Amino acid sequence: MKVLMIHNRYKIMGGEDVSTNAEAALLKDSGLDLETLIITNDSIENENMIGLAINTVWSKKYHQLLLKKIKENKYDIIHVQNFFPLFSPSIFYAAQKAGTKIIMTVRNYRLICPNGLMYVHGAVCEQCVGKTIPYPALMKKCYRESLGATSVTVGMLAVHNILNTWDAKVDGYICISEFVKDQLKKGGFKADKLHVKYNFVVTDLPPVYEPEDYYVYLGRISTEKGIDILLDAFQKNKKRLLIIGDGPLKDEVIQASKMHSNIEYLGKLPLNDSYKIVSRAKALIFPSKWHEPFGRTIVEAFAHATPVIGAKMGGVTELIKDGYNGFLFDPSNAAGLNQAIDALDSVADKVKLRQNAFESYKNSFTPEKNLKSILEIYDKFLQKSQKGTVTT
Repeated sequence: MKVLMIHNRYKIMGGEDVSTNAEAALLKDSGLDLETLIITNDSIENENMIGLAINTVWSKKYHQLLLKKIKENKYDIIHVQNFFPLFSPSIFYAAQKAGTKIIMTVRNYRLICPNGLMYVHGAVCEQCVGKTIPYPALMKKCYRESLGATSVTVGMLAVHNILNTWDAKVDGYICISEFVKDQLKKGGFKADKLHVKYNFVVTDLPPVYEPEDYYVYLGRISTEKGIDILLDAFQKNKKRLLIIGDGPLKDEVIQASKMHSNIEYLGKLPLNDSYKIVSRAKALIFPSKWHEPFGRTIVEAFAHATPVIGAKMGGVTELIKDGYNGFLFDPSNAAGLNQAIDALDSVADKVKLRQNAFESYKNSFTPEKNLKSILEIYDKFLQKSQKGTVTT
C-alpha cells in the first residue's frame, strides 16, 4: 500500500499539527510506504488578498502538483489532514481525476463552519451548520474578526457546497471523535462516509500514582479555552495551579500569577518537560468553553495516570467518565469547576482514580491501537470499488 499524506501546517504549531506528525511517524515506523507533502502558512504573508482568496477556493498550483505526483508515484490512497487554506479543495478533484482514493481526517469544524471552531464572540455558535451559503459568519466577522478574511472562508465553503465537492469528490472522512461525526451529519454529510478514529499519545514516562499537591493547565492561553474560568476558580480556592502554554491571554495569566501566589505561570515548555509536570499533578484542568473536537491534552494526562477535570463540551465528554478517570463540570462559571475539584479531592481511593486514567489510555489511545485502526480504515477504502461506501 502506497500512501501520500497531505497537510497544511499552521504558523504556530498546535494540537492538529502534533497529531498529524505523530500519525505520519507511526505509519512510517510500521513499514508502510508513506510519503508526506507538508506546507506551512508562512508564505501567506507574501500573497495579496485577492490571490489568496482565489487560491483558497481553488489552487491551480496544487491541483496540478498533485496530478503530477500521482502520475509519477501511483499512490493507492491520498490522506488529507488539512487542506486549508493553501492546498484548497482542488486537491480532491485532482485525486479523483487520477483515480486515486482520497480520504480526509476532520480535526476541526472547517467543513461546516467558516472559522472552524463553532465559537465566536465568547459563545458557541452553530448558525452556519447545514447552510449551503454560510452567510451568518459575514455578519459576525467570525474568522479573525475580519470581514475580508471571513468572506474568503465563506466563499470557499459556499462554492464547494454548491459543487457538492465534499460528497462527490471525497471517498470518506476520519473523524477524531463521535462529536465531530455528529456535527458533520448535522451539516449534511452522509453517515456512511464518516469513520471515527481517536488521536493517540506517545510517551516514555512511567505513570505516577503518588502526585504532588498541585493542579495543572496545559494548552493554548485563549478565550475559548476557558482561561477566565480557570483563573477565577483558583483565585477563589487558593489551591496551587501551574499553567503551561502561550497565547493571546498570556498577559492576564502573568498578572494573575503576580497577584496570587498560588498561581504559577511556567510559559511554553518542551513537550517532555510538560509531561513530567502533568504526570505529578493531582489533576489536569481542561476548562474549554467551546466544543473541543477531541481534547488531546486529556489523553496526554491519562497516558501519565493523571485524572482530568474537564468541561462538559464537545469531544471531552467521550474521554472523561465522571468519577472514574476524572470529573466533568459546567463551564459557565468558576463555581462548577471548584465543585469538581472538591469532588476529586474527596475521593477516598485516589490511586484507583489514577489507575483508571491510565487504563483509559491503554484501552483506547496507544500507538498500537491507533495503528491497527488506521490500517483497517485504509484497507476498507481500498476494498470498496464504489466510492462513498465506507461504514462506521
